Amino acid sequence: MAIHTVLLLSLALMSVDTNTKRVVQLEISVDEAEVFEEEEIETIDIDIIIPESDPTDEVTDVEVTDIVTEVAAEDDPAPMMVEVDPLGFGNLIETNTGVTRGYVSGNGLGLRKNAQQTAYRNGGNSASELAVARGLQWISRHQMPDGGWNFNHAIAQQCQGKCKNPGSQEKARNGATALGILPFLGCGITHKEGKLYKDNVRAGLYFLGKRMKLEAGKGGSFHEEGGTMYSHGLATICLTEAYAMTKDKELQMPAQAAVNFVVYAQDPAGGGWRYAPRQKGDTSVVGWQMMALKSGYMAYLTVPQDTAKKAMNFLDSVQSNSGANYAYENPGATPACTAIGLLCRMYYGWKKDNPALERGVEFLSSKGPTDDMYFNYYATQVMHHYDGPLWRKWNTRMRDQLVETQISDKNSHEFGSWFSGGGGDHGTASGGRLYKTALSVMTLEVYYRHSPIYQQQSTEGAGGLPQE
Repeated sequence: MAIHTVLLLSLALMSVDTNTKRVVQLEISVDEAEVFEEEEIETIDIDIIIPESDPTDEVTDVEVTDIVTEVAAEDDPAPMMVEVDPLGFGNLIETNTGVTRGYVSGNGLGLRKNAQQTAYRNGGNSASELAVARGLQWISRHQMPDGGWNFNHAIAQQCQGKCKNPGSQEKARNGATALGILPFLGCGITHKEGKLYKDNVRAGLYFLGKRMKLEAGKGGSFHEEGGTMYSHGLATICLTEAYAMTKDKELQMPAQAAVNFVVYAQDPAGGGWRYAPRQKGDTSVVGWQMMALKSGYMAYLTVPQDTAKKAMNFLDSVQSNSGANYAYENPGATPACTAIGLLCRMYYGWKKDNPALERGVEFLSSKGPTDDMYFNYYATQVMHHYDGPLWRKWNTRMRDQLVETQISDKNSHEFGSWFSGGGGDHGTASGGRLYKTALSVMTLEVYYRHSPIYQQQSTEGAGGLPQE
């Protein structure tokens, strides 16, 4: 009777409304082997309240989350598996480049931490974010076993010719690898963060680490056959962005070395860049080097003040309409070069109310979007930074065009990629499907890849040409 009485009292004390919750009593004993001799073993009673689920409840207002880093369940999320090695920069030694301390600015890559939420606020939608996720999936499947990428994507292990339209520049591995990595960095995935693709980014950075060539007094070069200074500019953006986003000390020296080579390779007379170091410049190559230097600023690396100033002199030499338009080597007005020139002007000093900038933005709006993703990539950034009605009009057309033209046949190995060979499309033959897909993904990441320039200027007083 006494035993039964104690049990009944214990049950009464544990009684709860089973329609709302139940109590689970756990007895946890500390393992005797883990306790020092002078300590006593304790027995701890913990009451954990677990809500009971109601099978009649309906789930409402479900929001699609993490659509970039976790591909929708209907898609096969398996990326290309590559060997994960250290970043591979351990054998590099710092060289004397003669580069002095220059201007540094704040990190404009912070929006990538909350990419999806930012996309929805700034003009993206669930369809555009799903397109980004599928694009990343296609890119990951065409990574090579050595960690790099190849513009001839058809030779990738998982492809073996299943996707059409390979690029012709097989030897431009640095450029291809940079374009493979940048879309992942663009939405916040680094070699330290990213549920699906962290190892892919690490392997890509490791590949670049092995390929960097240190040249005494010049810096670290990614210049290569086929890719020329294009490859170096792209690879430099990769290293500087990855360093800015992670502050990984392993990346600091190689990122600085790559920036130093950009500085060295500038035409000392005209201020531009072209295929070979110190060659007279063209606007197309200048764009990638200027973006590389800006990424260096964002990463708080050393960039001489004179480098940007000389580059502005080059842009002066190819501008027309008082700076509203730009051409390749001489004064003129081509859409792609105008987009590049205006973006550089925005990053390096022009205020939003500059009359030439206003005319240039109206020119871009009248010309696109088009099938030329090189033009679209640069022009979308200009329109996004400029903001306003022209941006909203451009964004709707650009976003929806990319969503609609992405390969959507799940039975095709091309699923998630882009390719169109429109007339005058820059880079189509040499870069192929990898090039078009990378630029398309980065264009759809415009909502969070970089903080809006003029918003930064109004809140931080940032931006502008480096000052003495």
